[in-house]
Amino acid sequence: MNKRLALNGLALLGMFASANALANTLPGFYVGAGVGQATVEIDDVGFEADDTAFKVFGGYNVNSYFAVEAAYFDGGEAEQSFGNGSVSIALDGLNISALGRLPLNDVFSLFGKIGYASYDAEVKGRIGNTVVISDSGSDEDLTYGIGAAFNLGPAFELRAEYEAFDVSDGDVSMLFVSGLYKF
Repeated sequence: MNKRLALNGLALLGMFASANALANTLPGFYVGAGVGQATVEIDDVGFEADDTAFKVFGGYNVNSYFAVEAAYFDGGEAEQSFGNGSVSIALDGLNISALGRLPLNDVFSLFGKIGYASYDAEVKGRIGNTVVISDSGSDEDLTYGIGAAFNLGPAFELRAEYEAFDVSDGDVSMLFVSGLYKF
């Protein structure tokens, strides 16, 4: 069993090593999608909840060190219970970012991003299953993030990333695992 596991591990390393020469980040367009978790914190009222989030994005690699990216994100509907009631906050919006990349080798790189998000928020208060208050609004804020990218060949990349932005009296943070296709 251990011998088989070791041989499979060596085969996997061999595949990644062969992709090494092909995996440079070349200039060009890319598209991708990610899934993860969004956490909403509102300091004044002690609200902190999370939900499943997703995003779809596209961008352009200017070179191995710099890219620009646009994304649509949906932070789900974070809900927190208070006694027999609950409050939920739903977020979605658009984000435009500049991405600075630090290639550590041909396969692995770290990146940071800074951008601007325009988003919609909807707040609902419920007692039992009855909505007793509902409000919505739009806002814009500076976004920032960090992440790591793993090239799986000349056309595919996996990412793990953290993105956040401050909202009035709180913040929103999102963790994503994303895949992208370069063309």
